[in-house]
Amino acid sequence: MDQGPKWFREYMDKVSGQLKAIQAENEALKAEKKQQAVADALKAKGYAPQAAGLFSGDPAQLDEWLTANGGALAKLPAAPGEGEPGEQAPSGPPASTVPADGQEQMQRMQEQGTQGVAPPAGTDNEIAAALKAAGDYEAFAKLMQSHGSPYDWNS
Repeated sequence: MDQGPKWFREYMDKVSGQLKAIQAENEALKAEKKQQAVADALKAKGYAPQAAGLFSGDPAQLDEWLTANGGALAKLPAAPGEGEPGEQAPSGPPASTVPADGQEQMQRMQEQGTQGVAPPAGTDNEIAAALKAAGDYEAFAKLMQSHGSPYDWNS
């Protein structure tokens, strides 16, 4: 049984290989599209879209799967402004977690931490260049004090 000339068999092998490659690419695109649809659906339901990799079923059955497995999935954090209808987000700085009897002590500690210290003037590169340029000890001490050093460099 002859299958035709050699050039025809070679051509058919080549075309058959190309067809298989196209079919594989098509299947990969379908799977990617399905995965994206599942990720979008998960995100819309408040779940992390990365969980789409765990779901291998039909996207139409996602709700059933979430009922069975949703408790183990990561939830997305609620976006600001979302929440219960009629619920208003608090305005201003968040309430302190320090108990009322410790508020005064906390205030004193915060003030002590910044007492007598000036913020550095200039960028790190500018300060490094100024330190390199300080030729003697007096210039170094003056520079350090001008940048808020609490130490007495002249003693």
